[in-house]
Amino acid sequence: MRKKTPKVLNTKKNRDSQYTHSKFELPNLNKFIYENMQNRERSTDYNLLYRISKIMSTELKIKDRHINEITKPISEKQTKEVTLQFFKELDQELYEKAKKIIDGNSDIGFNMYMLDENEDFSKTKSDGMPVHTKIPCVFSRNGKSAVYMPYKGTIEDIYLLVHELSHTFDIGKNNNSTRNMLGEVTPACFETMLNQYLIEKGIATKEDTTNREMGRIVHYYDDAVETFAKLELIKIKEQQENITHKNLIEIQKKYGITNRQLSYVLKRLANSGSNVDYKARYMNALLIYPHYMEQYTENPQKAIRTLKEYSKQIKANNFENSLKTLGINPCIESIQKLVETTNRRIEILENKQSAITKNTWNQPDER
Repeated sequence: MRKKTPKVLNTKKNRDSQYTHSKFELPNLNKFIYENMQNRERSTDYNLLYRISKIMSTELKIKDRHINEITKPISEKQTKEVTLQFFKELDQELYEKAKKIIDGNSDIGFNMYMLDENEDFSKTKSDGMPVHTKIPCVFSRNGKSAVYMPYKGTIEDIYLLVHELSHTFDIGKNNNSTRNMLGEVTPACFETMLNQYLIEKGIATKEDTTNREMGRIVHYYDDAVETFAKLELIKIKEQQENITHKNLIEIQKKYGITNRQLSYVLKRLANSGSNVDYKARYMNALLIYPHYMEQYTENPQKAIRTLKEYSKQIKANNFENSLKTLGINPCIESIQKLVETTNRRIEILENKQSAITKNTWNQPDER
């Protein structure tokens, strides 16, 4: 029996046609990879990132890469109210922290605004902080931090606000190496817990929340592929002066990648920043949050306490203790187990999508 070669990108055959050949020519690719090499952090374990990204890129099983955003309208006021009520039902302390930020009574600033098409994002305030940012984020500079929350007026804004506020739970005066690696885990957990809350309150449907979570998984999976591609190419460039077409062909053969899949990866690299660490943290979130959600399903209150303690360990820059707090043994062998847990989560979500689609087709035609 012929063994199937693992694929770095799980694109469906009927979607391959949308990927065109990348214009990321070899001189530019070599320059880009060199910049990534120069920007590596001393505190980051890139061998660990390589192993994680390789396993995730080749072993995560995603059948459908279709992404649907939730476009149902909601006001800015409602977004804030729903967000705060969500945190209140989870934990009083988290609610109070979030409320202080939104009400402007915290050391952490808060800016929620509708973007102007002609916005100049280079503008700064007198303290050096930006007036606005293009995407939601927690921005820190000169010892100050602020939540920037551009909104569109849809339910998606609730997810984004929950995401950014949850970042503030583990933020310190300075960024640290643990947060650099694991800083997206907490937001991913809170976003996923938000799903059930929105369903229970009638704000979103099971279809909405399932599709959104699968969309996030696809995005984070692609971040894993991008991270793996960078680290694989860095390994080549460390051994020789330039990456060649022959190297790319060898990578294709090694991982069973089609031309279109390779083109897609190169296009992502062409639009990526010259920093390995940034996308790796989203990859790590995809690796860990399903493990946490299994704990949350078993005992929600205990899981919330665990996540709060995890945030403290992140803030204190305790990498191993952060993982141990979540019940993860900080060793290489744990990666495979976490990937299996993530695959279980993906399978559950895809089964939900199939059931929803089936029920939709079976609905009587009301005319």
